[in-house]
Amino acid sequence: MHQDRPVASFCTNFHRFPGSVRTLALSTALVLSGMLGGCAGLPWDKTSMNFRGGYAAGDQVTAILPGKGPVADVADALREGLRAAHGADDTAAKPTLTFIASEQPNKIADAHAAAVSAGATQVIGPLLKPAVDALATGPALKVPTLALNQATGVAKAAGNLYQFALAPETEAVEAANQAKAMGFTRALMLAPAGEAGQRRADAFRRQWDKLGATLVGQASFDPATADAAKTLNALWSQGKAEFLFLAVDADQARKIYPPIRDGANALPVIATSAVYSGATDAARDKALVGLYFVDLPWVLGVGQANDPVARASLKGKSAALATPLGLRLYAMGIDAYRLVPRLAVLAKNPTATFPGATGTLSLDSFGRVQRQLTLAQFTATGPQPVSAKPVAKQRGWLPFARPAAAAQPAAVSATTPSMSAAGPKPEPKRLLPQPVVKGG
Repeated sequence: MHQDRPVASFCTNFHRFPGSVRTLALSTALVLSGMLGGCAGLPWDKTSMNFRGGYAAGDQVTAILPGKGPVADVADALREGLRAAHGADDTAAKPTLTFIASEQPNKIADAHAAAVSAGATQVIGPLLKPAVDALATGPALKVPTLALNQATGVAKAAGNLYQFALAPETEAVEAANQAKAMGFTRALMLAPAGEAGQRRADAFRRQWDKLGATLVGQASFDPATADAAKTLNALWSQGKAEFLFLAVDADQARKIYPPIRDGANALPVIATSAVYSGATDAARDKALVGLYFVDLPWVLGVGQANDPVARASLKGKSAALATPLGLRLYAMGIDAYRLVPRLAVLAKNPTATFPGATGTLSLDSFGRVQRQLTLAQFTATGPQPVSAKPVAKQRGWLPFARPAAAAQPAAVSATTPSMSAAGPKPEPKRLLPQPVVKGG
């Protein structure tokens, strides 16, 4: 591939350098190779850092999404994100992008076959779980296919089927990871009653246990009738903890968080993206100052330098960007377009990652996209990304930030910190270089 040529030239002429220079160069190359997973990602290869494309010449991408029905708005936001990413693809091998309106589970296999017959080399979709289930339990697919949801109860999906979902459970898992990275080992948990709250609570509990940490106590509440003070007093009585995981939405957080932050039992609190609408409103969010939460890097404006589809450059260009859900689905559409040509490479390299709009992305052994999110904190001037440094290493660190002091948040970082549980450190993940993957 063309990106290897600078390396080949370097290696061919390597013997001409003096011995001391060769030794230094070899040592540096070995370190970089371990970090980046091979010569193709070395820093002097500028083409490897263009993540807008990655397709091979002649590729055709077909997206299969609902054209109407109860999830039409969801599909529209995804389509807008896909179109934006396609428009921003300035590579020489930019593919064609077409759409098929279909979602009925009993017809999804036919729609997929029709797309392939029409020349599709990669497929994005379907969206609804029943349709994903229909493909997951069928025969191996002829081209790489990125479903925009996860199959239910399928241990190993059909060959060439990959699954990408913005599951709320992922955020609960990330909250646990970030808390552990901050040095916490004892947690309390508060979630609203009902299926959605229970799913987040269960996901957090499983991950917290996996990390070898202790869940001191937990409580659920009815958002319509609960008394915040009474609920919190019951929670505090369950034991001494170092932080609280709060699985609530923004309106609930504005009622529950201030008594925690300002009360005698003040604790650091970590929530999910449900507490952030995506729009900064200092007056409305004053009650949330000090609250930590995990969210998509794209929503927080992290890692988008010189990207035409950076959130800041798209204001007013799509109706989907006006809603919290639409924002995040738009980002998912961007990632779906950019992930598809890299699926095979990610699948073969479990330690490789891709810097996506919805998180730092990788694939597990079942072909499911895993996301590492960004930690942020509400301040007096709006949410700011922060690094999850261990509490013991933060000078003057307080377990909460009162409104008057919030203009000085914890160390701001433009990157998502790596998580690690207690015990041996896992192999560090490598930034995925720019591959050219031909569908098939």
